[in-house]
Amino acid sequence: MGSRHVTVRVIVAQVLLCLVCSACTQGKPAALTSEEIKAETARNVRVDCAPLAMHKNYFGVRDLLPSVEKDPNFEAYTLWFFHCFADMRMEDQSSDDTAGAATVRVKVKSVQLRLSCPINIWMEKRAPQLTREHEDGHVYICRKVYEMAPAVARLAGADVLGKSYNGMGANLAQARKMALQQAEADIASVYQAKIVDLCDEISQLYDDQCQKAMRIDSKTSQHSIAENSFQQIVGSKVYIY
Repeated sequence: MGSRHVTVRVIVAQVLLCLVCSACTQGKPAALTSEEIKAETARNVRVDCAPLAMHKNYFGVRDLLPSVEKDPNFEAYTLWFFHCFADMRMEDQSSDDTAGAATVRVKVKSVQLRLSCPINIWMEKRAPQLTREHEDGHVYICRKVYEMAPAVARLAGADVLGKSYNGMGANLAQARKMALQQAEADIASVYQAKIVDLCDEISQLYDDQCQKAMRIDSKTSQHSIAENSFQQIVGSKVYIY
């Protein structure tokens, strides 16, 4: 790998919201039991996870993506993106637009999350085998983390399900938008911490360990280092889904 440096880029979970409003004049509902909460979550939180999509590209070659010229500072690099798109059905609990501005309180009634993870590897067509194996190690880490994504997304959706948000604005539409942005932030923060940041942390350890192995002329495979890095970081954390 020589003096190569692998750069990685991640994208913060992007959450797009689709609003469906309906009036509600019901009184305060009775508290749900834990089993009822689980059942409601199963009914109203849906997660659709697209297969991980990996594409290899070569410097200076125009393929499905625009051609990228090789930077002399990089021998190869891998770009990955974790996407989390959400459609939410909201219900108005109260609203007022009679005082020159609008306020609203909405409740999340259902959440549909759509996940995807596109990965692009860029390298020389005649890249050494070790370079290819190293980039494959990054893909392996992404794949392992992405396997955790549906459970994390379901957790994020369950966290906002049934939760109420307040919004203010010049009109009701803007007030609802403000309320929705708060739900968006709640979902994004969970996915960011448990998937995006996790992958970044594991990948950094992987790069550090690979550089260390190269300095001491270790014969440990890149795949083994990737697996060990994943186990070391994930094993140090507690996940409750």
